[in-house]
Amino acid sequence: MGTQTTREEVIRLILCQLSAYGFANLSQAIATHTKVPMTTDSNSRLAELVTLGLQHERQTSGRAETGPEMDTETEVVSGAGSGSGIDLSRPQQAEAAKVPHFQVWYKTKHKGSATTAAFSRDGRYIATGSADASLKLIDVDKVRDPSVGTARREDKPVIRTLYHHEAEVTGLAFHPNGLVLASCSADHSIKLFDLSAAYGKHSFQSFTDNFAFRTIAFHPSGEYIAAGGDAPEVRLYNVHTSKAYLLAAGNGAGQSQHTDSITQTCYSHSGSVIGSSSSDGTIKIWDGVSGRCVRTVDQAHDGMAVTAVMFSRNGKYAMSTGLDSCVRLWEVGSGRLVQTYRGASLSAANEQAVFSHDEALVMVPDARGNAVVVWDAASGELLAKCAEHRQRITWIAASPTTPAFMTCSTDECVRYWSAGSV
Repeated sequence: MGTQTTREEVIRLILCQLSAYGFANLSQAIATHTKVPMTTDSNSRLAELVTLGLQHERQTSGRAETGPEMDTETEVVSGAGSGSGIDLSRPQQAEAAKVPHFQVWYKTKHKGSATTAAFSRDGRYIATGSADASLKLIDVDKVRDPSVGTARREDKPVIRTLYHHEAEVTGLAFHPNGLVLASCSADHSIKLFDLSAAYGKHSFQSFTDNFAFRTIAFHPSGEYIAAGGDAPEVRLYNVHTSKAYLLAAGNGAGQSQHTDSITQTCYSHSGSVIGSSSSDGTIKIWDGVSGRCVRTVDQAHDGMAVTAVMFSRNGKYAMSTGLDSCVRLWEVGSGRLVQTYRGASLSAANEQAVFSHDEALVMVPDARGNAVVVWDAASGELLAKCAEHRQRITWIAASPTTPAFMTCSTDECVRYWSAGSV
């Protein structure tokens, strides 16, 4: 049919996009009704095509500006985000990235050490967890710039407090649809909370095992959770059936499973690969479909524990944090080390570095100065240190859409930092 798109091709794009949004059941219902076979692929190809079509329409209609325009929701879903993301294969500008003037816009307290935080995919909400076993949900739109005046009494950024764990909350993750929050805990459980319920404070679903969980991550489709903790295996949980699976072993790529506790799990934006870091000093990359280990980086931090790993937006790089007090950037395809960030003191088992929203910066808590260390992501140059907490920072989470981040501390406070007026 030449370049004409067939009915089945269009429906397949819709099915994949619905799955990527987290509406797998709806996708299945449409597939049954239209008799178009379901595909196991979950991607945002339709959103990408719509974005390209809108750009072309603006250009041909004479309404295009100097650069392409994209609304925030489409950017976040398609993975484009703000800017093109880090790519060391491109020629780098001689000038380092400019550091936004970060200042604390908002602070709230738990009744115990603040341990973890996460942003929703659209950047509108933040969840925080604590050693007191509670979770807080914060509406970012209700956080006010301190330079424009004090907060109004009606502006209460904490819109809900959730309870259901019996021990420290160790990890958080928003479902891609933004309506469900997952939390994991030292109480050996993962719990799912319905954020659309008006008054609910307790979870509606939970998974349990025989070890303390330390990390969770949603597949981009929202159908699976990759989890790890005080056991050497990475587990996948089917959100709909509650079944648990171990990532496969025995693939000819050497030792498949980790040999010590899992410190972090993460999915690439496409969901095609899973990353895991471990106290055994290794980073592993797993095939997101077969579950088999496709690459192991041994001695990633000179034999010290690897405390975190995350993928760049384009999936080309994996960034790891380790107890050698270094943050390292690895090329996923080759396992080659391409950048090392030095100048921070890292001492806790859950230390993690994060990219800024545009991946121009790398940020990590500094145990020595109770501060956040900021580097230029491309050059590795140390640019700044942001200090405000009175005690050790336990966690940092970066906004996916704006120059902002959240920090947690043993001083029981969580602080929202944003780029204020310079």
